[in-house]
Formats: sequence, C-alpha cells, structure tokens
Amino acid sequence: MNNTLNIFGMLVVATFLFHAALNYMTDNIVDFETVALPPKRTETAAVGNPTVRVNATSRDVWTLLDFATGKTYSIQDPEKEKARLNEIQWDLGFQRTKIIANGGETNSQGTVGVVNLGKVDFDEVKEAPETGYLADTNAWGKLSNPSLSNWYLYRTRTHNIESQKNVYVARMSDQSYVKFRILNYYCNQNESDCATALCPRDEAACITIEYVRQPNGERVFPVPVARETVAAKPDLD
Repeated sequence: MNNTLNIFGMLVVATFLFHAALNYMTDNIVDFETVALPPKRTETAAVGNPTVRVNATSRDVWTLLDFATGKTYSIQDPEKEKARLNEIQWDLGFQRTKIIANGGETNSQGTVGVVNLGKVDFDEVKEAPETGYLADTNAWGKLSNPSLSNWYLYRTRTHNIESQKNVYVARMSDQSYVKFRILNYYCNQNESDCATALCPRDEAACITIEYVRQPNGERVFPVPVARETVAAKPDLD
C-alpha cells in the first residue's frame, strides 16, 4: 500500500513539473522558431551606412516601414485592412520576429519583392540583382516572405534571438532598390550581450536595420559617405 502511495505521489509531482516546464516554454517561444545557434561568430558592422530602428515590440500590431522616408505606420491586421495597406507608402512590415513585404498574398496591389543574398559582405553588394525577388505567401493562415522567413536564429538555452546577418535586396514599392541587413533585435542591449544570459522580454523587438537605398530606380547602389542613424518617424494620424 505504501509503495502504491509513493508511486502515485511521484507521478503527481512529475506531472506538475512537466506542466510547469511546458507553460514556461510556451510563454517564451511563442514567436520563435526552435533553431539552435551555430558556434558564435564575431562580426563587424560596416561603417558609413545609415541605420533605422523599428519598434516591433507589439504582439497585436504590425509596424510598417517606408525606407524612402524612414516613416513607420501601425496596422492591426494586414489581411483585414487591405484598403489601409494601399493608403500609405510602405515596404516591409514587422511584428516581433515576423516580417512581411508589401506584395504577394499580403497585398496583391503591392509590388515589393525580396531576394536573400546570404552571408555576404554588405559593402561588396554593388548592384541589385535583376531577378530572384520573392513576394509574400500565405501558409496555414500565416503571412510571410520566403526570403525573410529565417532571418534569425533562436538560442535554445536563453530563449534569445540572434540575426543571421544575411544581406537582402528589396525592390521597393516605388520601384527603387534597397539593400539591407538586420544588425540587432534588442532595444538597449546588443545581441552579443544576450548570447549567454537571458535578456528581458521588454528588451526584445527593437529591430536595427542597416541599409543603402538607390533612389533613382537604377540597380547600382551609391557608396555612402558618412554614418547616419535614422529614428523611424511614427505616423501621427
């Protein structure tokens, strides 16, 4: 009898611990892909290129970015607010780790496409590709851009996010081109600071993007002459 009670007690405790661990994981990886990081690499950001930081901290609102002006706009649901998507000028949309573009299944009237060039030297990308630009898709009710869907790696031990530092080129809504890469996911800390320690959740999803824009519709990118930090200007409407 005592053995039966002991076994029953152990099962109750094990069940409680299992559910506690499961709830913790659910709360921490709701937005994240469970892809383990490779060995840490040290990378140096290019000097002389402008950057923009996008506030993508909301789980309920999308932040839409227009590279040409640096302005951002807020939208609740891209699928239900199609008219709003065409009232404003925007190129990419951000919500936590998710990124969409102004085209394809997200907005059939948009023309933005993105190509992933991989882990190449940012400043060595002198010209936008002629082809290879992918529009958004809708899989299982989730909008995404195939070129951007795996832009980050998830650190399983600390539940933190680290950009893969891929270089992307986008053909924007005004038919100009921009090359960009995501440098950092955290608001007041560097990703390297979060590599071995759990960074607070309220530090996540202030996305810093390095970019170079070709405003004339040509595919050859200009050479930047000075470092510039641009604070994305929110929509005041």
